[in-house]
Amino acid sequence: MTTWQAGRYCRVSPYTIRHWINTGRLPAYTTPGGHRRIRRQDLDAFLLTNHMPLPEDFQSGRRRLLVLAEKNLLKELREIERWSDDLQVTLTASAFEGGLLMASFAPHLLLVDLDARAWDGLSICRRLREGAGTSHVKLVGVTRNARVEVLEEAEKSGIQHCFTAPLDGRELFRFLRREFPNCRWNRSDLP
Repeated sequence: MTTWQAGRYCRVSPYTIRHWINTGRLPAYTTPGGHRRIRRQDLDAFLLTNHMPLPEDFQSGRRRLLVLAEKNLLKELREIERWSDDLQVTLTASAFEGGLLMASFAPHLLLVDLDARAWDGLSICRRLREGAGTSHVKLVGVTRNARVEVLEEAEKSGIQHCFTAPLDGRELFRFLRREFPNCRWNRSDLP
């Protein structure tokens, strides 16, 4: 992490991070260009040693993504599980199981297959948007039919973003990075 990123992480200024480094309290290394970098493990250990809380947004596994899609689309989406260790991903091809997971898994984002024959994706999204316990969940759809009428109906159902299938892995990856900016992303698994 840069000193700026570490500052955001600890909710202090980058100058405070530099002070901790200069006084030897926080381990860091210097790049050939003279910039300081802090390993996440060192920063977590520093916070625990100094009885400072770990930021909730950064704690491993704190962001949750539920994918409700038919089996053929799930095959395309299976790679999402490798993109970040900080993102818990659960995939299901059952609307019943998806409903149970909405309560027990409590996802931050639901990616739903709008073209599934086994359920009405738009109806599911409308119900989730109207529900008191699920209205905060960000809804994202995937459809093979990108006609304007379909996209307008998706928007009316509470879907905030819609992808067209077949999915472009890079586009989905960039979207998830914007939605979950505090997650660490595995660069080796970039699509």
